[in-house]
Amino acid sequence: MTDMRRNLATAATAYRRFVREAQGADRSTATRLAGWTVGDLIDHVAWAAAMEADAIRAAVGSPVRPQAAGTTAAVASFEDAATLEIAPDALVTVPAGSVPAVFAAALFAYEAALHAADLAHALGADTVLSADELAAAETVLGPLLDLVAERLPAEPVTIDLIGSGHDIRLSADPSTGTWTRSVPVATEPATTTITGSREQIVLFVSGRIGAEALQVTGVGEHAERFKTYFPGP
Repeated sequence: MTDMRRNLATAATAYRRFVREAQGADRSTATRLAGWTVGDLIDHVAWAAAMEADAIRAAVGSPVRPQAAGTTAAVASFEDAATLEIAPDALVTVPAGSVPAVFAAALFAYEAALHAADLAHALGADTVLSADELAAAETVLGPLLDLVAERLPAEPVTIDLIGSGHDIRLSADPSTGTWTRSVPVATEPATTTITGSREQIVLFVSGRIGAEALQVTGVGEHAERFKTYFPGP
């Protein structure tokens, strides 16, 4: 099975898990997403799964179907679309732009797995992200950080994220107003190093856990401010 097919299957599995756990859930229950209830999360997943299904169909020239309301129908539509034959380099259009299908598949798996974990957490049945879910997340986190990079510190700063399997160095250059992404270099210590398990790094970068859950060395304030520098995904 190719990585693209594996990621589409991973997304479908996570979405199915979400639908099962959402059945009968109290929509007013708070989630770890600031200001979001379980109801907000359910509505968002219904939108996301339907959007992704339509994006796949559009990319392969298959008729886009009228979407029935609700998360169950949206996930069923996604599962059907995920079985379509699509070339890895076919462009799939999502709200952030058009990306190759091989990347879109990883993005969809990341989205589905993260929101399934969000729901499980809200319902008190916290789950561990699977190896396939983590692999998909690690594929997309770097490019997503490039996309959402925003506020810069006043001075040059380097932040290393260590433990994901795809270690990342993020370098801020106030003179150019940009963040750049590279690979950590052991002989060039970072201003701040954030170390954790694969899952912890994914959840931290995704804003699901704070810096206190990881090991931080160097200037701790940059770990605490990470989500102000990178406010998404």
